[in-house]
Amino acid sequence: MAYLALYREWRPKTFQSIVGQEHVTQTLINALKQNKIAHAYLFSGPRGTGKTTAAKILAKALNCEQRNGVEPCNQCPSCTSIDHGSAIEVFEIDAASNRGIDEIRDLRENIKLSSIQGKFKVYIIDEVHMLTTEAFNALLKTLEEPPSQVVFILATTEVQKIPLTILSRVQRFEFHRISIEDITRRLTVVCESLGRQVQQSALLVIAQKSEGGLRDALSILDQCLLQDDPLGVKEVYQVLGMVGETFSSELVDGLIALDYGKSLETLTGGIQQGRDPRQIIRELLEYLRQMLLNLTTGGTPLVAPEIQERLVEQCKKIPISRLLHWISLLMQGEGQLKYASNARLAAELLIVQTIHEGQGIINDQDEIIKRLTSLELQLQNLLSGKDLPRKSTLKIPASVGSGEQENNKSQTKTALEIEPAASAERKPIAKTESLAIEIVQERWNEILDQVKRRKKSTQAFLLEGKPVYLEGNILTIAFRQGCSFHKDKVNQQENRQTIEEALQQLFGITITLNNVMENEFQKKDLSELQNKELEEQALIDKARDMFGEDLVTVRD
Repeated sequence: MAYLALYREWRPKTFQSIVGQEHVTQTLINALKQNKIAHAYLFSGPRGTGKTTAAKILAKALNCEQRNGVEPCNQCPSCTSIDHGSAIEVFEIDAASNRGIDEIRDLRENIKLSSIQGKFKVYIIDEVHMLTTEAFNALLKTLEEPPSQVVFILATTEVQKIPLTILSRVQRFEFHRISIEDITRRLTVVCESLGRQVQQSALLVIAQKSEGGLRDALSILDQCLLQDDPLGVKEVYQVLGMVGETFSSELVDGLIALDYGKSLETLTGGIQQGRDPRQIIRELLEYLRQMLLNLTTGGTPLVAPEIQERLVEQCKKIPISRLLHWISLLMQGEGQLKYASNARLAAELLIVQTIHEGQGIINDQDEIIKRLTSLELQLQNLLSGKDLPRKSTLKIPASVGSGEQENNKSQTKTALEIEPAASAERKPIAKTESLAIEIVQERWNEILDQVKRRKKSTQAFLLEGKPVYLEGNILTIAFRQGCSFHKDKVNQQENRQTIEEALQQLFGITITLNNVMENEFQKKDLSELQNKELEEQALIDKARDMFGEDLVTVRD
């Protein structure tokens, strides 16, 4: 006898043997007990969850000659012919290959013929969402009012593609993904019946990789059983063509350590073993997903038992913000990998980019913490009057997270001035010097950098503008001709707020933007000398834009 695949050999033959779909089977059992069989059913859900199997069992129960309660006997000619696919009263139609109106018209003609052997004629239409619009329309009337002894069972994995006119004429049953525990138990029963030695951790890996489909799990197990006993996790990974969670954990160790060499060496080792770079990144993403779930919910990660403790320890070493950044980068890169002509190079660049950007986040955070700590210490000493001279001034850092101190000219001209006193009362903040337009123009590049840190798109729009006038707390920015789109974007509330926050951080005062086009800008009270200075400054700025700031020297 020809070999029978496991998923066919272990296909359920009764309602009770269907795994993980009790909400469906119990309803069908009750309908049979009460003799309330609908004329049309729709079974929807992921692949390999038992839709077609349930349809065949229902067909057998309707036509069984020696039914045991509501369950088919699986012994009578009707049951055996349905199992073998030769029953003349049960029609299985693949809508993927019979999707036209002609096939549905033939079906309508055959429906008129009465059943010969069984009590019911059952039409099982698999992947029914593949039917054309015309075919659905042809099926509609028959589906609504079929002959009394006809039952339709429609099965689909994409229920959203079924017309509402069809959905309103059927009883719908939603099949769920089968839990990992249920799949593992079923695989254990199969292995025990076959007398094979398979580690429980290996069965757990198979259950995880089947994504809730018992048919897929049995197919994977069938292939894995071609290996010699005892069958472990390593053999399962080899059969699946996966690098395994141990490999992914080593890759994560390199990312946590910000070690380019170790990460690329680990990646190269996986590729040299014949692993697809795309598969490596997909498995890394799944591993990071388990880390994210562990960080957010504290639940046990769904990985091999020997990897669980290592994953939990890795979660303690990184903040959730860094993990989210990794996942975001890798998801974007994974989507582009499928189109890459050199998948290995693309994967290496993706790993390097992930480490590089993660390093930038850490450096910024460390610098911010360092500066805030220093500022907090100065404030504490200031308020307590400790070790202060007759009059002391506390400078607010010009920018949080910048690498070097700016010179005194470009630093913010705001300070906290207090005089030592017996009590630690707070003194009012006084501005030592008003802000001038020259200071804003001199620090314009620094302003652009601060805006870029907050939102890159806002900085791109602001690049087309220049600060030209400051009156009180209103800063006028003029945009060159042809850039009205950029001006309008900067005027939007979100972008405007981003720029004003950057200005407040740099200069310590609230500044409101006034955005205009260059040809609209007119300053009424400027003297001829001031106008000339503006023109000279515009020429200097233009020269700097054309040749670079390093090559332009301005002398009086």
